[in-house]
Amino acid sequence: MKKRTKQFFLYRHRIGLGYVVLAFIFFALLSFLPTVAPGGIGQGEMDSAIASSELNRHFIADGNIINLPYHIIQKVSLHFLGLNLFAIKLPSIIIAVMAGFFIILLLNRWFKNDVAIIGSALTTLSTAFLFLAGNGTPLIMYVFWLALILWLGSKIVGNDRVHPLLVIAFFLSLALSAYTPHLLYVAFAIAAAGIIHPHLRFALKQLTLPQLVLSFGIFILAISPLVIGCILKAENIQTLLFMPKFSIGAIIQNISNAFAPFFSFSLVYDSIFLAPLFGLATVTLVIIGILASVGKMYMSRNSVVSLLAIYAIFLSGLNGDVAITVIIPIAILTAAGFESIVDKWYSLFPENPYAHLFGIVPMVVIIAMIVGSGLSHFVYGYHYAPRVANNFNNDLTIITDNVNKETPILITEDTQNGKFYSLLAKYEDYKIISENSNVDEYVTFTAKKDEKFALKQIITSPKSRNSDRLYIYSKVTEQEEKGEK
Repeated sequence: MKKRTKQFFLYRHRIGLGYVVLAFIFFALLSFLPTVAPGGIGQGEMDSAIASSELNRHFIADGNIINLPYHIIQKVSLHFLGLNLFAIKLPSIIIAVMAGFFIILLLNRWFKNDVAIIGSALTTLSTAFLFLAGNGTPLIMYVFWLALILWLGSKIVGNDRVHPLLVIAFFLSLALSAYTPHLLYVAFAIAAAGIIHPHLRFALKQLTLPQLVLSFGIFILAISPLVIGCILKAENIQTLLFMPKFSIGAIIQNISNAFAPFFSFSLVYDSIFLAPLFGLATVTLVIIGILASVGKMYMSRNSVVSLLAIYAIFLSGLNGDVAITVIIPIAILTAAGFESIVDKWYSLFPENPYAHLFGIVPMVVIIAMIVGSGLSHFVYGYHYAPRVANNFNNDLTIITDNVNKETPILITEDTQNGKFYSLLAKYEDYKIISENSNVDEYVTFTAKKDEKFALKQIITSPKSRNSDRLYIYSKVTEQEEKGEK
């Protein structure tokens, strides 16, 4: 009977087909979701685009080394695609695809295939991960670097023969992750663990001297711009390791503010994150995963979860962005919770393969409902939750859709984010003018009283509380002036 069950095509190829379906859904969502939800860009994305555009060959001397790997990718995207919604978000989409891939590989190292694929689906199709994938800021780097470092570490530790490229990639990842604020503590923790933990010391002894020398040399080379940038611009050290004004009270408040939207089921916060970022069903699986892991701290995955949770909580007191790293331990605990449920079901029918096969069906339906409700919450939440939606605007899209490149844009000093919209001249060939420019028609973000110009049209947006976004003015002719008189 068991043999006949395994002869079913779908059963034999369920894992491969599952990953194909997961990849198809993930790529399909990333192809259109960033333009649907949140449907605009936020202040952090504007600041990121400005930082990327200002990056030049003198970036080390200028001290522009914070989140350098991300800004390099975003600068290339802006250079080739121009200043638009897709170009700003494309680096995060690319990095999210790679982060999702490494999360899948990591879960496959610690769980059986059927459990790993469910855990991967719940993570990569979650509200939190999809938001990071469509947010044009370096936030996604926290998840990417941790997933990559953990997977490489799991490949190195416990293997008798380690490929030299894995060792080099591990040291290179540690070096490049240090450019992201407060991820340098992860490198410190790994170095300390390598010295203290006997199992890790044994793994290091398995590496050959040439491997260690070459890897350490690449590490020094990759981290050198960071060190030089910190020497030339001392405030970079504070950004990478500390907080602007250190105090215990501020740390506690920062932790509270950072995690408040993540698990709030009754309140919506003024944040770029929806509340709750993790649904009740996911939280339930996490709790089951925690209960199943109690007493099993000897397992490497449980040690990693504990350390990452401690890191996410305490370091979010220094930098609220670090809180998003909780995605990794939640991904592991979600898979552990699902594994516990599956094992319990199998233990009820140890010799019945049909029960094993058909018992998975309701679980798959439940998982589909969790993912579906999460997607619905993600799409509608960024449209109908005012305190969240107000953190994004679609002014850039309004300009490119409604303003001709021959029509000058007046960006005054009191215009919010004027520096960002000035980039339209650099990347889209729009004309940016001053108030004293002699033109026949212009567009501005603010309503202005000017005897020489008359208001011609107001362009509005349904996304903003103050819906009148752009004002189009045209010069008053002599006949119009006489007619008014």
